Parts: sequence; structure tokens; C-alpha cells
Amino acid sequence: MTDGSPYWNDLLKLRDPAWSEPTKAQQDKLTADVQRLAYRLGGEIWSRADEIADVPPRTRDAVIGYAPDRYLATLRALRAVKDAADAAATLIASEAGHRGAGYPQLGKAWDITRQAARLRWPGAVSVINEANNREPIHFEMYGGEARVSFHPEEGGWWWIATAANRKVQEAPADLTYDTSEEAAAAAGAFLAANTTDGE
Repeated sequence: MTDGSPYWNDLLKLRDPAWSEPTKAQQDKLTADVQRLAYRLGGEIWSRADEIADVPPRTRDAVIGYAPDRYLATLRALRAVKDAADAAATLIASEAGHRGAGYPQLGKAWDITRQAARLRWPGAVSVINEANNREPIHFEMYGGEARVSFHPEEGGWWWIATAANRKVQEAPADLTYDTSEEAAAAAGAFLAANTTDGE
């Protein structure tokens, strides 16, 4: 629900960049936090956990410090952390997509391409946020006309054009553009190259 205030309207616009890169100190802290979390979970799932529960502390510490399976249990816990992070990323990508972010932005946030983001999170981008001004664009030039439209399921812009010589062409099905300007430029190039039928 909006209240019409400029501040609220600003919140609905995608900000670019949407983040600043984590500093080394922030990354180091996150790594340490994840290691502590995995080490704790590894201790809970370790197959020897019950066996050494009543062992004297000094002996228990030695077993924990030297048993290779203790580290394997922690490694398995780290895999669980990765699975949890992937599940959380799927949820957050969907939330971002439903609030107006496209696959180019999702890919950039995950440090992958737009196409890889679409494959990783199919259906994450399913609605158009009205604040992002993604209305179709129609224009005429070189005696022909073109239409540029945003495809939310693809997370990018697409075009179709009819040239002066009556040839019709559209962007390939597997190609979308990050901006309407890029799609319009491609459509314009097609119109410019087909002003006559060559007779």
C-alpha cells in the first residue's frame, strides 16, 4: 500500500547499485560465523557424539581435535549450510523479482549472467512493477514500425518490427535486452537495413 509520498515512491524504484560490495572485514566475519555454525552442527551430527559424552574432558578434547571423522561431520554440516543458503537465495530472488527486479539484476547480485539467473530461478520474475515504467514502446522510422516490450518471464526487453519493404523480423526467442534502448536500437538497425525491397 502506498501513501503517495515522494519517499515511498522512491522506495519502489530499483536503485542501481542496490548494494555496496562487502568489505574484507565483513567477509572475514561472515566466514568465521559460518565456520562456527557448521562446527556446532557438525558436533551435533557427528557419529561419535554420544560415545564421547561421558569421556573425561581432556580425552574428549583430544578426540574432537584429532578424529578425522569430526572434520568430516563439519564438512557435511557445511554442505547443509550451502543447501540452506541456496534455498534462502531462491526465496529472496523470488521476492526481489515480484517487487520489480529483473533477471539482469538478479544475475548481477548473484554474480552470474542474466541467462544463468533465469535458469537458476525460473519464474522468479513474474510481475511488472508499475513504478519501473515498463510499458510497451511503439515507434516509426525509415518507413517502417517497431514495437519494444518488456517480457517479465525473461527479465528483459524484446522487439518486433515491420520494415518499409514489408519484411517482418523479431528478436530471437532466446534473446532479450537489458534495456528498452538496446532493444529499440536493434529494431532500428533492422528498419534501417530494410528501407527498400532491393528491386
